[in-house]
Amino acid sequence: MTYEYSTKPQLLLTRWSEALGTPLFRTHRITLDSLISTLAPAAERSFQRLIQALFREGLLNANALEYDHHPRCWLTLGDQTRLCFDHLLPGRMSSWDLRGDITLHSDEHPPHKVQFPSELLTLLNKDLEAPAAPEVLSRLNEELDDSFTNDTLCLAFHEQWTLQLHEAMDPVHCDNLLGWLKDDPRVANPTSLLEQWGTLGHPWHPNYKTKLGLSTDQVIDFSPEFEARFPVILCALHRQFAHVESLQGTADYWQWWQVHFPQAAQQLTAELMRQGLEAADYLPLPAHPWQARQELPQTFANEIGDRLLVLTDIVAFTAHPTMSFRTVLPEGHREAPMVKLPVSLRLTSVQRTVSPRSARMGPRISHLMHTILAREPQIQKILGIVPERIGVHFKPQPVDDERSRHLAVLYRDNPLKQLQPGEIAVPVGSLFAVDQHGQPLLRQWVRLAKGKDDSDAMQAFFRDYISIAVPGLLNMYLRYGVAFEAHQQNSFMIMAPDGQLSRLLLRDFGDIRIDRKTLHAQGLDIELHDPKMTLYDDAGFVRDKLLHTVFMCHLGELVLLGAREFEVPQALLWGALATQVSQCFDDLRDQVDPQRWATERQALLEQDWPAKSFMRMRLLESHADIVGRLRNPLSVHADEQ
Repeated sequence: MTYEYSTKPQLLLTRWSEALGTPLFRTHRITLDSLISTLAPAAERSFQRLIQALFREGLLNANALEYDHHPRCWLTLGDQTRLCFDHLLPGRMSSWDLRGDITLHSDEHPPHKVQFPSELLTLLNKDLEAPAAPEVLSRLNEELDDSFTNDTLCLAFHEQWTLQLHEAMDPVHCDNLLGWLKDDPRVANPTSLLEQWGTLGHPWHPNYKTKLGLSTDQVIDFSPEFEARFPVILCALHRQFAHVESLQGTADYWQWWQVHFPQAAQQLTAELMRQGLEAADYLPLPAHPWQARQELPQTFANEIGDRLLVLTDIVAFTAHPTMSFRTVLPEGHREAPMVKLPVSLRLTSVQRTVSPRSARMGPRISHLMHTILAREPQIQKILGIVPERIGVHFKPQPVDDERSRHLAVLYRDNPLKQLQPGEIAVPVGSLFAVDQHGQPLLRQWVRLAKGKDDSDAMQAFFRDYISIAVPGLLNMYLRYGVAFEAHQQNSFMIMAPDGQLSRLLLRDFGDIRIDRKTLHAQGLDIELHDPKMTLYDDAGFVRDKLLHTVFMCHLGELVLLGAREFEVPQALLWGALATQVSQCFDDLRDQVDPQRWATERQALLEQDWPAKSFMRMRLLESHADIVGRLRNPLSVHADEQ
């Protein structure tokens, strides 16, 4: 094998130089040494997700691994070169624990340490079940390296931010960030802080930090992991070309907007009058600054020319991005609504727009969930929702949803409105972020709730966690057919004033799936925007959403984190989860159709589970989901080969 000079180190240094020149990095005293120190952990994170995806999706044969002694192993490639993994061990859910270095060995060259994820994918490509064509491989490599580079910036900033938070703490909190956030009244919004501080990216996706299309400055200015703040720009959309969907009981959109953003509303009215337009003919439409400057002037040039869409320089509000890049929280008061904005960029592997379906169905689904929860006081004790209140989107004639998704907004209630005094909404994703000691935030909550943070405490905490999450989500699924997209980003676990686990709070209903037959059997229905979406006749398709988002990306990843960080055998945590699921089925036996009960129990506890194939989708350039299968980690046969 020949090694050609690579420009990758130079490109990385260029990006680093750009980041070090930003006011934020200078203010936080981030240095070149700080960035260099992130190379190893960023490479480990990137390699782990890539290798796991290739094995999990069957693109690479795990049986070809040869262990000389655990955890070190070797993989012989088609050209007879060999990759050595310092630490690579399989776990349930087709997970892989990769740590340390990956080194390429060949007869012609000295051992070579693999440094970039693109380098690893290129080495493996010819050995994949479906090798990528050169142009696809080039594009994938660009995405992987962009994610890796962004992660180095994220890790460097996170370290400094964590130290600053530590310095702000009163010593009485004993380095416990959650305890400090719970007790210190100076922290205005603990949830918002945790959303930003705890943004890590998708636990499975190899492109978990990809933000192609953004400059280094823009990545830092717009991404939550850099404690971003930015002005959201106000536009005005003519009423005749706007569809407004509101949750029942919500005030008229323009009136509602004036209440929440009075200063910007006044400015917009004055600006429209200055331009000789009738203010009452228009509706306010906030836009992400990237969207307002890069996308709208081109895509909607005709509408702007006809004054159906009016772009202004008015700042609607200053925004904090949440764990979701495109969903922001207006600065100011605790009651401010969350605002979901389209950003016509490919982040991870999906363009982050707001579809007319999401804008319309969000309030309708919220109403349906309120109806269900009002019927179910027992579920309501352990499960709540953050309702989507108002959706607005551009409505051209003829209808064109593909264009409309670039000019829309969805307003969601603030999670803080759902809290009682002394409670905190903890974003589940933040539990995986590490503190100044390199320990996950999860450990701090275990210590806060149980008084210690050893293996036994973790197991007790996990049992408490799943005694809330599993009954809440399974009740909704088995009895009403509702499969929430309750992954880490969309889920909050509520901490009670005494530090204990309280209940689960869910947001974002854009990709919810509901079993039509089960919902209708409860005497309930919902008006659809797209007859092929939201309500489904394929029970397996609905179940796949529940299994992938809840049991794999949420609860399953908690299992893996607990096993890795607390040295708890995986089998104990998976066993506890299986017991909880089984108990839920027993409790609901008399409330669920017998055939549905038996089918769903077998699917959740015995049959293979679905696994969304992110790499296959990228290799095949598929926009539709590709779903594989993996051995059920809750099955009594899970550890059998």
